[in-house]
Order: sequence, then C-alpha cells, then structure tokens
Amino acid sequence: MNKENFKDAVNQIHASEDLKQKTYAKINEKKQNKFNFTWRHLGTVAAVCMVAFFVFSFSFKNKIIDLNEEQKVQTTKISNTDLPRFESMDELKEVLKNNTYRRNMSKNSMIGTLSADIAASEQSSDYKESSASSASNSDDYSKTNIQVEGVDEADTVKTDGNYIYYNTYDKLYIVDSKKLKIVYEVDYDNINKEDKNVKESFNPKELYVNNDKLIVLGTSYKYQDYENNDYDGRVLINSISLNRKQKAKAIIYDITDRKNPKIIRQVELDGYYKNSRMIGDNIYFISQKSAYYYDELKNDNDLLPVYNDSLISKDDKVISYKDIAYFKDTRNYSYMLVAGFNINEKDEVKVETFFGANDTIYASQNNMYISQTIYKEGILRSHEKSQIYKFNLDNSEVKLQGKAEINGDINNQFSMDEYNGNLRIATTDYSGEKSTNQLYILDEDLNLIGSIENLAKGEKIYSVRFVGKIGYVVTFKEIDPLFVIDLSDPTKPTVKGKLKIPGYSSYLHPYDETHIIGIGYNTKTNEYGGTQNNGMKMSMFDVSDLENPKELFHVDIGDEYSYSEITRNHKALFYNKEKNLIGFPMTWSNYNLYYQRGSGFIIYKINLDKGFEKYGQINQYNNYNGYVKRIIYIGDTLYTISNDNIVSYDLNTLKEKKKVDLK
Repeated sequence: MNKENFKDAVNQIHASEDLKQKTYAKINEKKQNKFNFTWRHLGTVAAVCMVAFFVFSFSFKNKIIDLNEEQKVQTTKISNTDLPRFESMDELKEVLKNNTYRRNMSKNSMIGTLSADIAASEQSSDYKESSASSASNSDDYSKTNIQVEGVDEADTVKTDGNYIYYNTYDKLYIVDSKKLKIVYEVDYDNINKEDKNVKESFNPKELYVNNDKLIVLGTSYKYQDYENNDYDGRVLINSISLNRKQKAKAIIYDITDRKNPKIIRQVELDGYYKNSRMIGDNIYFISQKSAYYYDELKNDNDLLPVYNDSLISKDDKVISYKDIAYFKDTRNYSYMLVAGFNINEKDEVKVETFFGANDTIYASQNNMYISQTIYKEGILRSHEKSQIYKFNLDNSEVKLQGKAEINGDINNQFSMDEYNGNLRIATTDYSGEKSTNQLYILDEDLNLIGSIENLAKGEKIYSVRFVGKIGYVVTFKEIDPLFVIDLSDPTKPTVKGKLKIPGYSSYLHPYDETHIIGIGYNTKTNEYGGTQNNGMKMSMFDVSDLENPKELFHVDIGDEYSYSEITRNHKALFYNKEKNLIGFPMTWSNYNLYYQRGSGFIIYKINLDKGFEKYGQINQYNNYNGYVKRIIYIGDTLYTISNDNIVSYDLNTLKEKKKVDLK
C-alpha cells in the first residue's frame, strides 16, 4: 500500500455486524441427509439406479457440466417501478399459504412462532467518523468506528465531547461527561399513557447524535393481559397482528436543552428494527416484518404492513398490496420496509416496501446494498447464492437501481465496498465438495467486470477489508492465510501476496498506509482432529510490499475462554490514533469454575519498533450487568460503559476518577 492509495482510502474509512458461523459439519449433515437410505430399500434403489443409469447417463453428464458452468453473476437492471408487485390480495394470500414453514397455521399455533420473531428482533442490529457535529470546542473525543467516511452508523453510546448519550435495555441516559452526572433519563418500560389495558414498551437498540438532535432507534411492543392463555398469561393483541404491534421506531429529540429533551417526531415501521445509516441530516432505517397467513383470517389488512409518521398523523397508514414490490424467487417470507427522512425537514417519511431480501447491509454515501442469501437445489448439491439489491440514496429517498446474483455467501458488511462507482464483494461458496472463495467486481449497473475465483479451497472467509485500491481477505480452516489483492485495475484484480500464520483475524483495521491490524483468535487442534479457539490474538501486518506481507508482531490475549465483542462487532473498538492506543472490552471466564467470570477492558500502546505494549487492563465486575460494553474517551478522560454504571478514568494513568450508577 502506498501513500496515494491510503489517501484514497481515507475517503472510505476512519483509520482510528454478526459473523455468520457456517460449519462444515452442517454441510456434511446436509449431504448425509440426502443419501440416508435405509438398508431395506437399498436393493430396490440399486436396481432402479442401474436402469436409470443407462437411460439417463448422457443427459445426466450434460446436466453436471451445465451446473458447473453456470453463470457466476446474473445481473438485472431494475427500478422500483420495474419490480413485479402483487396484483391482488388473493395473490398475496396464495404466496403466504405456500410458505411451507407456516402453512395452514391456526391462530393459536402461531404464538410460539411469533415469539421466535421477537427473539430475532432482540438479536438484530447484521456492521468511522460520526456525522454528528460536536457541541464541544474540542474534537478530541471518540467517534463510532464506522466503515465508510461520512456514513454514520448507530451505536448504543455516542458522545459530542460534552455529554454521553447511552441506551441500555429500556432506558435512555444523557450524562454530563465532566461532572459524570445524569442530567436526563427516560424509562421506556411503559410509554402508553392512553389505554391502561394495553401496555406498550420500547426497547432502544441504537442512537445517533447530530448537533442538537438525538435520534433513538429500536423496537416497540404492545400487549395486553388475557385471563385464559397458555403463553405465560399474556399474548400480544390479536395474535396474527403481533408484528403489527411490534414496530421499528425512530424517536427524534430536540436536545438544545440537554436537561430537558423534547420529542419532536416519531416514525414507525411495521416489524422489528433491523439496521440504519445516517448520511448528513438524512436517516435511513430498515425494519423486517414476518408475513403470516392463518385460516381464521377475518381482515385482509392484517396481512399488510403499516407505517406511521407523527408529523403527518397519529394513525397508521396501511401499505397496499399494489405498493409492495415482490421478489418472486425469494425464500425470505417477510416484508422489508426501507424508510428515509430528514431530521430537520417536515416532509413525510418516504417508505419503500419489498417482499423478501433483508440480510447484510452496506452503504456508501450514495448507495445502499442489501443482500439476501438464497439456496438453489442442483444435481447432487445445493447452490448457495447471494442476491444483491442496489438502492440509490438521494435526500432521504430510496430508489431501487438494480439486482445481481452471485455465487456464495457474504460474511458481513465489510465483505462489500463501493469504490469509484464499482462494487467489490467477497463471498464463500459451499456448493462444491470443498468450499471456495471469490471476489467479484461489479460496475455501477451491477455488471461483472472483474473477478478472482477458487481462492483458498476448503476454507471460508473470516474477515475482509478494502482500503482504496487494495483488498485484504482472511480465510481460515487450520491456518490463517491473509491475501493481499491489487484492485487498481478493476477488470483484472490480482492476488499479489499471501501470508499464512496460526489462528485467524475476524476484524481488520487500517493503521497507516503500510500497516493493517488484525484482531481475532489463536487456534489449536482439539481431540477430534479439528480446531478450536485458544485465546484472542492481535497482529500487526506490514503490507508495504504487497507481494510479501509480513506479520510484524502480535500479542496473545487471555486464555481459550476469553472473549471480546470486537470479534463480531467493529463498533466495540477503542481507538485513539493520536496517542497510538487500541483496545476493547473483554470478558474472562474459567471453564472449570463456571461462576468465576470477569469483565473489564484492555488497552495496548502501538509501537512499530517494539510491538503492542500493554498500556493497561482493568477488571470491573463478575456479573452480566457489570460487563463493559463500550470504552470511549473525551480528551484525557476514559469512560467505560456497562448496564450498571459509567466509570471515568484518567487516560494517562488509568486511575479511577468518578462513577455514576445507572438505575
């Protein structure tokens, strides 16, 4: 990597989501199930196969060839108006009836399934320079570790240099950072004051701060008590309408007076909160609503999603089936609602609704890409593909631009990147006897213009980072190959160098124009001949010579049961480039003494000559609520944030200064 390339990269990243864990065991199990014939049927099967072999051998052979030579990328240039939409309620009902997982469900049988959707919403959230302006005279404070410069990502904690904004469970706190004093808090446990028989709670997931605006995003729930019910004494209103009463919500506060914020707007989308981005003053957020059909359906509108914008009306607006774009080859039986609005304007929220597609999300300053994993059955094997949908983001409007279908599965948001109008995307394909990895480059119309295929057979991608004209890909099965890929000519991407070391990196972070940091795990061979994690590991890679990348140094962290959220969530990173400090929250546990658990944080000083020097480590608590979730800094003060409290430390000495308990 050279200085010119690093300057290009600065436009995408700040140098300061959930990993999908697919295993070969699952693949083998899938294949085994296909051929799990019983012995008593073996003779019959053999006889039939002998006859079939001679009759169909020639066509079978040709079919295999066709399968292997299947087009790698299929592109469709489409727009919102081009997509097929439901032509009638009967068509929508028929599609939902054909959903094999929920076919012919009665109202009562849906409760367990719907409760699973609630659990999914609790885990949702799939991946930096905050767009928020500072209320402080100094810019020396933590920003959220984002992927793309100018595209802010929501997190559980933000700061503007004077105040700390934090949400946990069902509460929101605004804390004076200097006095370490709570100046405002709100309990969202019961926010419905109009109907005493209906309880409404709000689970805040993430937030943004933009000048004097605070935007809190999460999922709200409504339910009421029933006298006779087998589901813990209560169900959500009108069980088929459960997701109707489960809504993704954005609450916009005017925080000109931090001690007395005012709610100025609320925007709700049917379903649960999935993800969001903020570009300038425009918020784009996404919800997912599972779609169900049951035999006792009385009101067709119960099948349709809704949305609400408090600036326009208190009443929900039902989205007509005519306005729902329908991905006919989808296996994702849910609605995806994509909304955009400007926090400083009074225009009604703009909502686009799609049936299907809602997986990994990546956004540049101009476009958003949303992927969906699909499975296509072929001869002797299943093809796993990813459909990529491209949306143009224009002043809070979301416009579908095109669709591409590529081989393989996407690891997380860092596997996608837009550069000079082209989309670079890395995937792992499990469809063959051995998994393979590939990198595709698509132009602005999603046409394939360059690719690398069959990278690291038998392994899978664990992390990817695109830095300007260079791409870094980490795969793993038994050792960690770091591939350095030259992308300067998008039509001819080239693997320039490869480094194999023990363990693997699940997150890559650029340090400067010739170095990149990898954070992940050491590994060891287990008693079954496989590999397992054996403590965390952080490496510094020297990539000044693209053809000969080197691990300059590394540090082993904790034992085999140590864990940090940074391995699956980039927002957990603590990074102070000016002081050359890097760290993250940590949990330690003793497998033999289950209750012997600890939580705190660890910070290292980065020294290219001496390596990672331990700057400090503090253990705080041994209970779940006390686990450190984030570490931030403001000037020379470091703050740890947990569900229990916020603690401040002198950043130079790591001596505790103050603590405020969170009620």
